[in-house]
Amino acid sequence: MKGLIGYFLHSYTVSQRFFGPVAGVIIAVLILYSYKPNPVMSSYSATAVFLFIACAWLGLSFLNHEQAVQKQVVIVQLRSARRYSIGGLLTLVLLTLLLDVIIVMYPVLTGSFHEPAGLQRILLGLAGHALMGLLGITLSLYLQSSWVPRAGYAAGMMLILLILSISAGKVADVVPGPVVSILLPPVYPVMDRMMNAETLPVSSVLGAYAHALAYIILLAGFYIYRTGRMDYNKTN
Repeated sequence: MKGLIGYFLHSYTVSQRFFGPVAGVIIAVLILYSYKPNPVMSSYSATAVFLFIACAWLGLSFLNHEQAVQKQVVIVQLRSARRYSIGGLLTLVLLTLLLDVIIVMYPVLTGSFHEPAGLQRILLGLAGHALMGLLGITLSLYLQSSWVPRAGYAAGMMLILLILSISAGKVADVVPGPVVSILLPPVYPVMDRMMNAETLPVSSVLGAYAHALAYIILLAGFYIYRTGRMDYNKTN
């Protein structure tokens, strides 16, 4: 699996498709912290949303960076489409965690907060950013070209999902019942708990995190199961 992840990292780096999402989130973070001092958890809530959007874009660009023939050759060599998908997903997780650490530690190292962040808030920030990034990744899994052949449709669907996920609090006021909390990625609950973590019990924050983790596991698990049954000879 290490060799497969190394192949993905090299292939994706050479394609240079990573530049847009990575540069975008770094610029957004630099602009946010250019004004000092900043509140700890409110800032982390904002940068977690930045990472969610960036990872949705990153995932889509990563999953579409290979040509169909190249993908088929790799799958044939691995003798498993499921293993190929797991390798790609692990690569995206690795990239997400790298961005997570950079974004969370940057304001700590540069003294951008109005007070010391403290270990607990740093850990909550790392976990929250990781979950938000992975939520973005799980959205991209189902909008790659193997699933949605038309790039315009995929981009439009992604944009709609991003907007609905971030504004789920307002959407829930319009749509009664548990529909919103079940169908939409739990971006808003994580964002809200991170923003208000100073006044909420830790159990409330961890509850939102657990909800996000369950959502990620379910979507990633179904994706791995489904890709093992797809015919990649028909990949466009």
